[in-house]
Amino acid sequence: MKRTFKMPAPQLSYLKEVNIDLDMTGRHYALLARAKGMLPEDVALSILKDLMVEDANKLTLPELRYLFMMVKINNLENDYVVDIQCEHIKGKKTCGCINHVQVHLQDSDLNPTPSDYEPPKIKFRRDGTEKEYTVIPPTVKQVSQLYDFFVTQKSADQESIVNDDTLSFQFSFLNGLLHLRDNDGNPFVKETDNFADFIDDGLCEDNKTPKPTVININKMSVIRQLLIYVNDVNSFGVQPTTVDTNCKECGGRLIVPVPLLDGLLS
Repeated sequence: MKRTFKMPAPQLSYLKEVNIDLDMTGRHYALLARAKGMLPEDVALSILKDLMVEDANKLTLPELRYLFMMVKINNLENDYVVDIQCEHIKGKKTCGCINHVQVHLQDSDLNPTPSDYEPPKIKFRRDGTEKEYTVIPPTVKQVSQLYDFFVTQKSADQESIVNDDTLSFQFSFLNGLLHLRDNDGNPFVKETDNFADFIDDGLCEDNKTPKPTVININKMSVIRQLLIYVNDVNSFGVQPTTVDTNCKECGGRLIVPVPLLDGLLS
């Protein structure tokens, strides 16, 4: 039976509401069983494409996580276990104990936008032309395309994107550009654009400084402001669960945010 869900952040949504059947089929369970090594977002999107009446490619990442959480609770369980390694120093060594912590999906915070909320706007320049853009989350399809670019053209994985300073900066920068829509709703980064063009045109490695510098597109102050706005608009919707517990070995306090899709495929 299909249910209608209103999106918790309609001002940041392309769909506003969706009609979805929460009951997974055998094919979906089989997909979950062989999902190891796949991006959780890609697996969730594949399942939601079958269950939704609307085009699931138009979901933002916060909406994808919200809807797939509802599907998981309905079909499997409300609880899952995450492994958290303790980083407290014990003597001269790091504790390193692996703590198995149970997480409850329905404990995730749902942060809706206020009724009078207006997405932030920013002026951005490319090819000598400056326009005003609204900052809203990109579709999950766009984010998947960005990940594919880093995997296929930069031989990167999620861990290296997070830990490598240059890759992390480039990913954050390009992800920020994906959040830009002009006053007619057109994206700053079109599907036909090559992400490498933005890096080549807008970012360069300066041998005298350890971090990339921004040229051509905008000043660094504009990039910083954009990334602040990106964090702001992504603070709405379902938020990651925060684990607050004590290490079973050393007793040290563990406060760890757990991304919502972690454990959803298990």
